[in-house]
Amino acid sequence: MNKKYKRVFSINNDLGYRNYTVRDLINLKGKKKLTQVRVTTVEEAAAAEEAGIDLLLTGPGKDFPNIRKAASKTFMTVGVPFIENPTKREATKKAFEIIEAGADSLMCQNWNLEWMAHLSKFRIPFQSHVGFIPRRTTWIGGIRSFGKTANEAAELFRDIKDIEKTGAWGIEVELVPENILEVITKHTSLVTISIGSGIAADAQFLFAEDILGQSKIRFPRHAKKYKNFDKILSDIQKERIDAFKKYKIEVQKNKFPTKKHTISIKKIELNKFRKFLKQH
Repeated sequence: MNKKYKRVFSINNDLGYRNYTVRDLINLKGKKKLTQVRVTTVEEAAAAEEAGIDLLLTGPGKDFPNIRKAASKTFMTVGVPFIENPTKREATKKAFEIIEAGADSLMCQNWNLEWMAHLSKFRIPFQSHVGFIPRRTTWIGGIRSFGKTANEAAELFRDIKDIEKTGAWGIEVELVPENILEVITKHTSLVTISIGSGIAADAQFLFAEDILGQSKIRFPRHAKKYKNFDKILSDIQKERIDAFKKYKIEVQKNKFPTKKHTISIKKIELNKFRKFLKQH
């Protein structure tokens, strides 16, 4: 086994290997720039682990067990869907289901500080989220960056300090001015994870679909395409259509199948069969 992996028991008590533990992430704050990628498929997860991505984020859906297997050695955080589990009892039950399935950490967004503190009592690692949070845009006045005034920066800092008190290990900071995050990173014990908030954070986070150029929405300004999967997949679809068309034409013109695509019996056996038909 490669020495870069540590032998660990996961939170659900499975013996395995991981690139990082929570203690590692905390100790690396300010010392090493980390990468985090949100993956949604087995192929993305496997590629991210092979590429050496430090941290993965994914959802708790039916594909999660296979995603976990595909990147079995990479520290993986999984989101808790609070809208589907609004009470503390429901959310706790869901959290333990996700842990049982193999998560190393949970993503708690920023819905309920009381629940996050409750989760911390079980010593379950989790990260949270501040700044631009898509489902809470009504509280910041719509889809926009957050923290561009001293008052907003102060509000952001208070949110982070409140989350820090709950026992979180990390905080995703989305669409916040870089110089504000630079100051905040130095004034929090949390591992800061930037998405659209500049290079001053402890880690950088992007969606796999953006990195691959396969976004389902308008490409965000803060992201960067490293490949153009939309074009690749479009070209593949054109090739599919072209292949099906050629197949249809050859069938209609009796050009497919040819002798190399079929089997035959010996002529003597064929004649015996024909004789049999005449007798019946």
